[in-house]
Parts: sequence; C-alpha cells; structure tokens
Amino acid sequence: MKIGFIGNGWRTRGYWRIVRQVPEAFQISGVLFRDPVKAAAFTEAPAFTDLTEFLQQDHDMIMILIPRSVVFPYIEACVAAGFPVLVETPPAPDVKGLVKVWELQQKYNAKIQVAEQYFLQPYHSAVRALCEQGLLGDVHNLRIAMAHDYHGISVMRKLLGVGDQPCTITAQRFDVPVLYHCGRAGMEDPRMVTDHRKVADFVFENGKVGFFDFADEQYFNYFRSRHMQVQGTQGEINDYQVSWWNGTMPVAARLERQDLGQDSNLEGYFHRGISFNGEMVYTSPFAQYTEAGLTDDEIGMGSLLLGMDRLIRTGEEIYPLKEALQDTYLYLMMDEAIRTGQSVQTKRMPWNSGV
Repeated sequence: MKIGFIGNGWRTRGYWRIVRQVPEAFQISGVLFRDPVKAAAFTEAPAFTDLTEFLQQDHDMIMILIPRSVVFPYIEACVAAGFPVLVETPPAPDVKGLVKVWELQQKYNAKIQVAEQYFLQPYHSAVRALCEQGLLGDVHNLRIAMAHDYHGISVMRKLLGVGDQPCTITAQRFDVPVLYHCGRAGMEDPRMVTDHRKVADFVFENGKVGFFDFADEQYFNYFRSRHMQVQGTQGEINDYQVSWWNGTMPVAARLERQDLGQDSNLEGYFHRGISFNGEMVYTSPFAQYTEAGLTDDEIGMGSLLLGMDRLIRTGEEIYPLKEALQDTYLYLMMDEAIRTGQSVQTKRMPWNSGV
C-alpha cells in the first residue's frame, strides 16, 4: 500500500519506521513538508512543499500527522481530492471542530479514519477477545490506568460495549510531585516535576461504569506502572491474571505473552502473540516479519495501516470516524468536568446512532 504523509514530526517518524521494517506491506509514496530545508534533506521518498502537487501523486491513502489546531483544511483538501485519509488523534481541538469533521465526512461520503492504535495493541486486543468470548459474563465495570484521555476512553468504551450511550462524568485532577527520569528519547538526567493525574467516573445510561485513572508520568516513568481491571458478572481480568466461573467452580489462569528471542531462542526478537488457558487469543499480524522487531505500540500502529488497506479493498472500517469523534468528545467533557468541578451530562451528538 502506497502511503502519502503530511507532517514529519515524532509520530510520523514512528510510522516511517514501520514502513521501513515491513516493506512487503507498505511504502512511502510522498511526504508533504512545510519546511523546504527539511524537504530538501529527505531522500527516502518524493518530498513536496506544495499541497496541490502532493495531491496529484499516486497515493493509495494519505496519513495526516500535524497538530489538531491546523488539521481541518488538510483533511478537507485530501477527501475533496478523493483520497482515503487516516488522521492523527484527536481529529479536532474542540466539540465544534468534531462536528465540522463529521459534516465533512457526510458531505463527501469520505473514507476518514483516525489513528487510534491503543485498542489494537497486543494486550488490549487479548483482553477484548476474552470479553467478546463472554468469559467474564456481562462486563459491567472496569478501571483503566493504561493510557491518557481519548486513548484510554477508546479502550474503555470498547470493553464495556456501551456504544455511544450518554453518560455522566465526574472528574478531578491531582497535581503530585514525582522524579522525572525518562522521556520519548529514553533515560535523561533526573529532576523533580509536577505530575498531573486525572481521575474520572463515567456512568453510562445502562448502568455500566468506567473508572479512568491516568497520569502523565505513567508512559515513561519506571516506577509509575500501568494497570487494567475488568469486572464482569462471572469473572475478572486484573492485568494479566484472569479469574472466572467455569460452570462448576471458580478457576484462574494468566494471559501469557509469546515474545521470541529470549534466553536460548534463536527465532529472532519479536512478539508472536498472547495465549490464554492453552489457546492463542491474540496473534500479531506482523508475526511473520521476524526481523521487524516492532514494539507493542508499533504493532498497534501497523495494524491501523493494515486496517486502512482493508478499508480501501473491502469498505470494512478499522476505527470508524464516529467512534473517534465520540471518544474525543468524552475526553473533552472529562476535561470540562475537571475545569468546572461539577459533573457533566453528555449529549447526543450528530454522529450518534438515532440522531
């Protein structure tokens, strides 16, 4: 699949790495730069500084990875030219912007998807598989301390199966000190910083509840771990431990990662999948690319690109725009509850079913 990129920042470079590691599946068909110096220095694929010229190239899809505050005109130009678009999260900075993106999709009947990769990461995919199998019975509440804002909310809604139901959000932010020592570039000189922790309750119309709990430092800090607890009527997932009723008694087992290349294994260093109770519940779509060495986040990102390929060929959506808009809307309402100190009742939005 030939991918045209708009943007060249940190997230874009992450996608470029996936393309380079899996050239059998992806290639860069062109990159649009705003900086002519950066464009001149880029040698991996055709580089452009003019949007019109960029849109005249032979792309199968276009990925837009630029700040949310300036993204809308680029989405509009790409869909007006007939291209399927994968746009970075979130697709707009506010509720008004979300509505504009939805109206744009309706106007052009456009193929717009949003680059939300967290629910496609191996662990979240395995947890989702167990929930969908009905192992836990009816999942009615969960606590997610795995990802920030719309990322965490996306996983939460999928596991609870609440669709676009309205909900009441109560939220607070706590500022606490912590020793910073690691960032996107790896280990750094330590220093004390103020960490921002958001805690929120999402009570949905059908009574299901999502407890959101995440702080900035949980991504990189070595002593700020991530956790997931999913509770159903007849079982629970607590991180990698699973307990459930097997029909006659309570039993337990663990989700087990299959990460090759450890100890004396010589198959290469890669993630094959996750097994549970003797069966594979998740297999990485990149397991055959044993030299790729993709991280869990990169597997999720690459899965989005594979999903875009399916969208183009079959019309099957990997992360429908209305889902992305709803996840972002709930995140914005969570921040509104934090700002005002009052509970927020969400409303039906134009992209919701039955509206």
